[in-house]
Amino acid sequence: MMTRLTPEQWQGFYQLESSQYDERRYQTAYGRTFTRLHHEAIAGLLEDVPRDARVVELACGTGHVTVLLQRLGFATTACDLTLEMMARARARCTGREPAPEFVRANAFSLPFADASIDVLVTTRFLHLFPHQTQARVFAELQRVLRPGGLLVVDFDNNGARWLMAAPHFLYNLIRYRRSAPDTHYNNVGATTKMLNDTGFAIEKVVGIAGTHLLPLTWVSEPLATAVGRWHRHAPLRIAAEQFVIAARRQ
Repeated sequence: MMTRLTPEQWQGFYQLESSQYDERRYQTAYGRTFTRLHHEAIAGLLEDVPRDARVVELACGTGHVTVLLQRLGFATTACDLTLEMMARARARCTGREPAPEFVRANAFSLPFADASIDVLVTTRFLHLFPHQTQARVFAELQRVLRPGGLLVVDFDNNGARWLMAAPHFLYNLIRYRRSAPDTHYNNVGATTKMLNDTGFAIEKVVGIAGTHLLPLTWVSEPLATAVGRWHRHAPLRIAAEQFVIAARRQ
């Protein structure tokens, strides 16, 4: 049985990983394609949000989405537990406006007052935790969002996990010397129910990319991006690497 990492172990992992995080995830041909599709999906979900809204990004990492929020014109408060990751996000956003504020924060006890945030964005994060722990995070996000506030959150897609079981097995064997990823996959239905049970109303679910696009990125990244857009909605959403949910705090 695979041993899951604790939050403390994850923090140690990202301290070591920070120097190569972007190179391994976002600077490959598929990584660039994923970034375009990920950014497009999030930007679309935030399209109608006033630019003076109070926006918080949880688990900003090295700033993959922080810089997108900045380009969209949001004065974001970006949070992470790992200082080394957050330092890279700060460097990425330096010299542009509006300048984000960076705050070290724990997802289970955020340093914000009840009902004080208009929009909360968290990406590439919830897959680190089992579903019962994800529910604890949702409860904390629900606490700090104002009534009607918007949550944008993504998950690793369980459908794609099984459709791409053999390539995922080989990737983890080569990349991490293990037979399975230390990650938690979500189904759309179970996840929307979990959010509903925590006090959120679902607005939209969008599929993002798909690791099966990798060979296509070697031929043409624009073509891979165009094909990736077909995975935003059912039925091809089942093959998307991730799905992102927009939900309102009730």
